[in-house]
Amino acid sequence: MKKLATAFLSAFFAFSPGAQERVHDVLTTEEETNKKQKAPEYPGGLKAFLNSIHPKTQRAISYRPGSMLVTFMVNEDGSISEVETLEGISPKFDKKVREIIADSPKWIPGEEEGQPIKAYYKLPLHFN
Repeated sequence: MKKLATAFLSAFFAFSPGAQERVHDVLTTEEETNKKQKAPEYPGGLKAFLNSIHPKTQRAISYRPGSMLVTFMVNEDGSISEVETLEGISPKFDKKVREIIADSPKWIPGEEEGQPIKAYYKLPLHFN
């Protein structure tokens, strides 16, 4: 029994360093990928975007407080398209929010290896 346990532990430790190296290689590859890709962003950042749409939603339609989940594409030229509501507050309010997002100023497009790309953006919104 002792020999079996010793053999098992020896085999375990013999293969452990190789497993760690493989994990490290995967992480290195992911880090390199992240360096080659850049997510789209609104000029001034997400907070500036939220601050720009908030007054428009307040004026647009009376609504009840709640949360929404909106998706859209940021195109290679920074324009917004394919705005959809995944979770909404009310059909009328959701439509107005989609229109406001679609009419927003151009974003800084996402990049892959230094080239602008079309990128999917998922945005949770909370209204009090």
